[in-house]
Amino acid sequence: MLSKLQIQTLLRACQDESGVLARTKAAELLASTLGFGRIAGRRWLVARDDRARIESYLLTVERVDPATDALAWDDADRIGATRLGANEKLAGRQPREGRVALRAPGGIRMGGSQLDLPKSAYLDLRVSETMQLDHDALIVVENFEAFVNFEDACIETRFEKPLLVFRGDAVNTQDAVLSLLPHASLPVIAWPDFDPAGLLIAKALPHCREMIAPADPDEALVRIGRPDLYLAQLREMESTAAPGAWVALRDAVRRHRRGIDQERMIADRIPMRVWQRDR
Repeated sequence: MLSKLQIQTLLRACQDESGVLARTKAAELLASTLGFGRIAGRRWLVARDDRARIESYLLTVERVDPATDALAWDDADRIGATRLGANEKLAGRQPREGRVALRAPGGIRMGGSQLDLPKSAYLDLRVSETMQLDHDALIVVENFEAFVNFEDACIETRFEKPLLVFRGDAVNTQDAVLSLLPHASLPVIAWPDFDPAGLLIAKALPHCREMIAPADPDEALVRIGRPDLYLAQLREMESTAAPGAWVALRDAVRRHRRGIDQERMIADRIPMRVWQRDR
C-alpha cells in the first residue's frame, strides 16, 4: 500500500483536469514505479488515460474514493481513516492523541451525571468542546502517583468538588491538558513538586491562579527537603520570577536550597494549602 502522501498526490492528480502538476519526489516515484503520468522538467504530466488508471487503482487497491478530499486524513482517527481507505495507519490523529486522565475524590460529575470510581482509578477520555464538567475547580497534578493518590495527601482547600487532571506524559499528552483548560471554565490550580521546576510549571500553566504547596514551606523544607532537587534545577531557579504570594514559596526554596517531591508530601502527610497567585 502507498503512503498517505502518495495517496494524496494521486488524488490531486486525478482531480486536476489540467493534467499539469508540480514535480515532487512522490510524483517521481509514482511515475517511475506505477507508470502514472510522466516527468517533464519541473512538471508532472498526467494525461486523461493516466487519470482513469489512477482512479481505478485508488478504488481497487487503496479502496479510496477518487473524489475524496486529499486533506481528509489530517484530522481523522484510525476508525475515520478506515472509512476513507484500506489503511487505518494513515490517520492524521494518533490513537491516544487529545486524551486526558481525569479523576475526582467525590466522583466525576459530567453532563448532569456522576461517575464514582474505585480508589486510585481514573477516567481516560478525549477532550471535547462539549464537555460539561460539574466541578468547582480543576487541579493539574504533575506526577502520576500523586494524581492517583490525591486522597492520601493532607491538603486544605476551599473547593468541595475538585476535578483532578494528570499533567501528562507520552500517553496523555500535555497538549491535551492545555486544550482542556479553556473548555473547563473552572478555576485552575497547579499541584507540582515543591522545587524550582515545579514553581515554573505552576507559573507557566495557562489560567492558573493558585498552587498547592506546604502550608509552612520553611518547616517542610528544613525537615524533609532534598538538596539534590534544588541543585539539579539551578537553571530553573534562576528563571523563576514568582508572582504575588508565590514569592514566599520561591524565597523559601532559595533560602534552604532544597525541594520536596509530591510523593514525599503524601508519604509524610505534609500539611498543604492552596496559595493564591496574587495577594
